[in-house]
Amino acid sequence: MKGLILLFSFMTRLPVPKMEFDSEELGKSMKFFPVVGLVIGLILYLFARGISFVTGSSFPFLLSVLVLLLEVAITGALHLDGLADTFDGMFSYRSKQKILEIMKDSRLGTNGALALIFYFLLKWSIFAELFYTLGKNYFAIFLVTMPIIARLGSVIHCAFFPYARGTGMGKAFVDYTGKKELAFSVVLTGVLLAILWYFSKALPLIVALGVSCLILILFQYLFGKLVQHKIGGITGDTLGALVELSEVMYGFILYVCINAMDWIIFYI
Repeated sequence: MKGLILLFSFMTRLPVPKMEFDSEELGKSMKFFPVVGLVIGLILYLFARGISFVTGSSFPFLLSVLVLLLEVAITGALHLDGLADTFDGMFSYRSKQKILEIMKDSRLGTNGALALIFYFLLKWSIFAELFYTLGKNYFAIFLVTMPIIARLGSVIHCAFFPYARGTGMGKAFVDYTGKKELAFSVVLTGVLLAILWYFSKALPLIVALGVSCLILILFQYLFGKLVQHKIGGITGDTLGALVELSEVMYGFILYVCINAMDWIIFYI
């Protein structure tokens, strides 16, 4: 329980009981990261339902912006900082050591700024399109599952890839996350998703969500291989970048899957 509370304290700005920092406890808690995603997803869902009730279902663009703002507030832009730093370093086309130095620099570079701009444009557009395509009830299923599957990717990275630096906040997660912890997290994620998908009661949507999750997991693993090739392993910044990229990719893949299924059903 202590590790889970520390994880919420470290990864979110949600009010949790204050506890003395313990890097080992925090590192061992990584296998519960999808639970953090579940709580974030439920908050986004309740907020979206409230806004949708007040404004009606005809304002998906406003709803998308407000949901994005809430998510940033919940995470304290922690993962967005990692996204910007990762793009600043990875697309500098420098040596491994120089990339790591750039990623550690607190200043925002051109590549990081562009990554954030396109990230928000894509995520805002994807949210709005999925709201139109799925309707507010099924969009809610996506909204809850998105943070869960995105955070499973961090567990995958910690289990499969080494830490690129000798020290760092993310090192504890890598040191204490192995194949057993990954298996636990995969089962936990599967149970959470299965429960949420059950409430959708729509087989085509369940199939689209399932396919999207499998494709996303492949993307998460390949992203880890790319990062390892570039800098010899992962860092806290790349873990943050993975969370944000996974959320965008999950929405995009789901949108493509749903439209592909509509096309297949139409021609069959």
